[in-house]
Amino acid sequence: MENLLIILLALTCTIVPFWMGERYGLVRLVSPMHLLAYFCAFGFLIKVAVYSVDPDLAFYTRFIDTAGAMLRGAGYLAAFVMLMCLGYRLALRPCDPRLAIREARLIAGGLARQGWLFVAAFAVAGLTFALILQARGMSLFSTDLLTAFNQDKQINVNRDGVGATLAGIKMLFVVPKCAFVMLLAQGLVLRAPWLMLQAGVLALLLVMIALVSGDRFELVELLVFACATYLIVVSFLGLRSVLWMIGGAVGVFTMAAYMTALRGVDAGLWEQIVRSTYFLDINAAVMVTDQVGPETYLLGESYGWWTFGWVPRALWLDKPAIDLGVFFKRDVMGVMTGGAFNVTGPGEAFMNFGWAGAFVGFVLGWVYRRAEVVLLAPRHCLRFGAFYLYPLLLYPFVQATLHSSFSGFIVAAVVQAVLIMAMIVVFVPRLRARPVRSAGVAHV
Repeated sequence: MENLLIILLALTCTIVPFWMGERYGLVRLVSPMHLLAYFCAFGFLIKVAVYSVDPDLAFYTRFIDTAGAMLRGAGYLAAFVMLMCLGYRLALRPCDPRLAIREARLIAGGLARQGWLFVAAFAVAGLTFALILQARGMSLFSTDLLTAFNQDKQINVNRDGVGATLAGIKMLFVVPKCAFVMLLAQGLVLRAPWLMLQAGVLALLLVMIALVSGDRFELVELLVFACATYLIVVSFLGLRSVLWMIGGAVGVFTMAAYMTALRGVDAGLWEQIVRSTYFLDINAAVMVTDQVGPETYLLGESYGWWTFGWVPRALWLDKPAIDLGVFFKRDVMGVMTGGAFNVTGPGEAFMNFGWAGAFVGFVLGWVYRRAEVVLLAPRHCLRFGAFYLYPLLLYPFVQATLHSSFSGFIVAAVVQAVLIMAMIVVFVPRLRARPVRSAGVAHV
């Protein structure tokens, strides 16, 4: 009976956000509510369904065996998700998404200096790759280069068990990502095969970046970048586009499975997903609701750790981790090895405020909606090319606040936003906003 109740909670947390995305989202299939539904499906619904058959696969069972822990964690996670949906719903204002599509197409079609943009993407990617090799003390001609990147994602672990992930250097990879989105958008608007070819080459480059970063979520990012760009500037969802998206998803899972094999683990990709704390994870919710008490609440402290995240680890070797996942693994769960556990957005909220942390979900839902509207507002598309920031910044923000932790994202996001805006200034023509009459305004 308990398993059935948990599965019903997980199913509700998947269906309700997806329905809200379909009903109110400004971008089909990849609105913030759609993304929430996908993360719930992989991190909550699928996992609890599998655990109901084989409980030993649950990640949390390695550390706790408290009676009713799973139900408490599921209840907290469901409350967080439902309050997130409520916050999104209450942030709705009248607007017409058709205007955003029209203005986005206008700006995307006018992209300038495409050749320089293409070259800059490869130049910055090559420079970043060289800096990573130098920091790791590795050679380009090492026979086990990709294996080393995927097995050991940290270097120079300090005495507190905190490693350097070279995140500061990897921020530069946003340049080829931005170039991919820009060229893909223009190719779709102009229906220019040569631009689509350039975007395809950059997609292959981004796959190589994922291999170098050793981060399988980079592949998910690539898929979302492509889908969101298409749905913003084209909107029409026909059979051919659906087949392309399905093919892209298959490609992502295939490459992610290859990266899993490079790590030298016995478990396959699917088993790693089920036995991990990836996505909007139920295991993290179970562990924090069981292990964290009022005497250890952080009371919002972790949301301010980004303030010292600007100092490079090369200058401050013993700098504390700004990702709460390290604290979660070491101080909460008592596992003293390097690395971190994905704490998830709900987990971070509970570690700060206990059960009241569910209301952080309400705030996040409200922020998701307001950010969605701001980035897709017609005048912002015209004056700033803001729609480019939707896949490049809003999606990573949603992913980080669901899957990871706030401070771990904010430092990189600010730097990447500066780089993206610099690219918009150089390559994207912008127009003066003008009043536009619409035949009808939909309340979305």
